[in-house]
Formats: sequence, structure tokens, C-alpha cells
Amino acid sequence: MGIGNYYRKFPEKSRSRWGRIPRIDLFLFFAALAVFTIVIVSRVVQKPAGPKFTEIYISSTCEEFFGRDIIAALIQEFEGQNPDMRILTTGIAQGGTNNADIVFFDDTEFTGLIRTAERDDDKLSLVSLSPYIHNEPRTEQRAVPLVFFMDLFFYNVDILKKAGNFRPPKTRDEFISTARAVARIGEAGEKVYSLGFGLNREDPLALRRDIYPWIWAGREAASDIITFFGQLNREGLLAPGTFEKNGAQRLKEFAEGKIAMMAGSARDIPFLRNAALNINFSITSIPAMGFEKNRLGLSGIYAGISNNCTLQDEAWTFLAFIAGKKQILSAAIGAIPGIFPGIIPGEHITKDPLYSKAWEIFEASDIVEFAPDQPGDEESVHMIWERLREALVR
Repeated sequence: MGIGNYYRKFPEKSRSRWGRIPRIDLFLFFAALAVFTIVIVSRVVQKPAGPKFTEIYISSTCEEFFGRDIIAALIQEFEGQNPDMRILTTGIAQGGTNNADIVFFDDTEFTGLIRTAERDDDKLSLVSLSPYIHNEPRTEQRAVPLVFFMDLFFYNVDILKKAGNFRPPKTRDEFISTARAVARIGEAGEKVYSLGFGLNREDPLALRRDIYPWIWAGREAASDIITFFGQLNREGLLAPGTFEKNGAQRLKEFAEGKIAMMAGSARDIPFLRNAALNINFSITSIPAMGFEKNRLGLSGIYAGISNNCTLQDEAWTFLAFIAGKKQILSAAIGAIPGIFPGIIPGEHITKDPLYSKAWEIFEASDIVEFAPDQPGDEESVHMIWERLREALVR
């Protein structure tokens, strides 16, 4: 019997089993099925999310200072110890530094941040850390120092040898003698200058880098050291462009062998050691008036909690953690002395001959207690600028 004949003989077999159900029952069944589906889907969609994390944003400048890999490793360690927290780095999409809970900065920004913090009228101002750090009642700390760099005096070994000096000047008189010898090289046709200043007013570290170290080293008044610089200027011992060039330009000229000597920071050593520069340089302390114990200043990198931060206690948790990693941060960027007060040099110092030499200079010197907006107030700083103009403009 063919399949068609089968259904003609038994027509009831051709109806599906759904056809035997009354229409009202079929409607109710599908309605119930739809409701059941909606309930299941809604429960899946509304399934509770994972644990909610406390998010703290840090400024991306921390990666610029210490390197992305170092910061990433420290964040991973911190989050392992604090699984309910997440540390995120602000980028352009998040508003950059403006939206950071923790701000990392160096001396170029220190004065502006601290002063606006005192006025409390800037969204980048820093909150007081007094609730977390015990200080003397008269002091208020708004930032945590992370690493320090010491003042140094750089000299081009080859230029000094050509000038007949086989060791760097230690005193002011020795410096004058060396500078004059270098000038004679320049008179012979080689474009080389004894000393260079980068006092462009747009450079926030101009006085801190080029002028104050000489004042501190010789324990002199600003007026006396400016008079000394005036003498150098009259003798033609200074590179031209004193008030046009900035620190970065002067450092580049030194690396190119156009300047024989200059004041600088230990922070400049990695740049000068770049093999592509091919410069034979070394370091000493700033030439002082005599052979008495030298004095030098320190510059640094800091971190503070932004006034915008709404989770200040949580931000302090990470800030305290990162401050406890100063040895790692110092080694990452070759900071000397790195930590202050520092009694024992880090391994990155003891294994490097040039860094070890810098440490010897550090140990043999008194350290000037210096904040980046010191010495003096705005009026005295203005006076220094005016006196420098009078002495160094020919």
C-alpha cells in the first residue's frame, strides 16, 4: 500500500497530534511558553555582575618617569594584595592628568601645584596629607617624595685635556684658570665655550639648575655669585644665548662638545651616556670658594592626591604602597642618591663606577634643605633675575 493510499484509508492519521487539541488550549500553551521564555531570558540578562572594584586613577606621567613596565608590575603587585581595588592610568580619553586621583610630577611642576594647593582654587591642587603623615605642627605636606637626584658639575674630559687640565676644577680659582684655558681653544678656531647657562624665563628650572647650586656650594649670597658670573661674562667665558637657551638646549650643546663645563643634575647622566652621543664626560662637585666641605641640593619626583579625588583614603593606600617601593623606582631610572635620607647606596649605584663616584660626592657634601619654590619669596627671585640681566647682558 502506497503512502498516499494509507492516508486515504485512514484519514485521521493525516492530522498532526496538534490538530486534535482545541484552539483555545493551543493558544494558552503558546502563551505560557512565551511567558516562560521571557522569564528565563530576563533572569539571564539580569544575572548579577562580578564583584565591583574600587577604581583609582593615576596620572600617566608616572609611566613617563619610571617606565610602563615598572609601573605595570607594581600595579599588579598592589592589586594582588588588594583584590577589591583597581589602579588605572589616565590617558587622553580620561582627561589625562586633570582627572587623576594621584598626580605624579617633578620639580618643573612642584611650585605651581603646591601654590595652587595653598590657594585651593585649582582642580589640580593637592590635598593635605596631614591625616596620613605625622609632621611638625608648623609644616603641612602635600606630596610624597619618591626619588631624588643630586646636583653635579659635568665636564668634557677631552676638552679639558686639550686645554692642559688633566683633572677637573675643584675650587673657584681653579675653575677660572680652566675656563680661560678652554677659551684659548675657542680662540684657535674651534667653536667651544667654557660654561653655558640656559636662563630662558620659560624654563621653570633655570635658576634651580644654573644659579642656586653655585650659591649653595660656596655658601655665598646671591649678589656675590652674580658678580662672579659678571666677571666670566666680561672675559667672554660664557656661551652666547644665556637668556635665549633653555636647559635642554644647553645639555645638547654639552653633549655635542660645544660647551666644556656645566652645572646639571644626576638625572642627566643616562642621556649623556647614550652611545650615539659619543661624549667623554665625567662629574665632580660644583667648584666652591675653597676646599671646605661642599653643599649641594636635591631635585626630585613626587606624588600627591588631587583635590578632585573623591576616594582619598583609598588613594592614600596606593600612594603609601608606591612610596614604599622607592628602591625599585630609583633603580629603574638610575636616580642618585635615589632615597634621601639615604645611608646605603642602591645596587644600581654600587655596580656602576660613575654612579659610585656620584655617591662619593653626595656623601662628602652637606645637603641643602630645599623646596622647589625656594630660596626666598617671589620678590627675592625677581631681584635675582634683574641682577642677572644687569651682569650677563653685554
